[in-house]
Amino acid sequence: MNASIFDSINSVRRTSYMAFRRRIGGCKSVHQSAYIVPSAKVCRDLILGEHAFVGAECSLTTGVEIGRYSLLASRVAIVGHDHVFDLPGVPTVFSGRPTAKRTRIGRDVWIGYGAILMSGVVIGDGAIVAAGAVVTKNVGPYEIVAGVPANLIKMRFEEQDRLHHQEMLDGPVVSGLKCRRKSVSEIDK
Repeated sequence: MNASIFDSINSVRRTSYMAFRRRIGGCKSVHQSAYIVPSAKVCRDLILGEHAFVGAECSLTTGVEIGRYSLLASRVAIVGHDHVFDLPGVPTVFSGRPTAKRTRIGRDVWIGYGAILMSGVVIGDGAIVAAGAVVTKNVGPYEIVAGVPANLIKMRFEEQDRLHHQEMLDGPVVSGLKCRRKSVSEIDK
């Protein structure tokens, strides 16, 4: 089967699945061009922007907003801040839950495999979170962070390039070719 036929069939399958997930699954604030892999666990209140992607086996708690063009690799988790633990004489299991904090992931953010974000953090536009990182505090725009806990490694772009990229993000939605994994036989050609 040639690549264009495969891409067309895959596109119809993905579009149908996401229409079903939005309508039946209750994900009403997920843009029609966004995609959530079937094995991902997300809450109904997820807000997912244009061309955003949530990878396999992700686990996203309530109150998550993800901007357009953002990518969450497989097994990304947004967790925590869901139990009161500082009441002396009260076991945590009986202490209740605090008010949930919104987690905001900006536009064109890439979060690597197995990263863990604490609920309530803000990830700025264009940021990159390395695979396996644990994010316990906000990440600024265009920062690349890694480690446990996550720390700044470097900036994604030089200042002039950041301004240019920000203009694109602030402009109208752009569409392009979707990424697709090449088979080994295609790479060898």
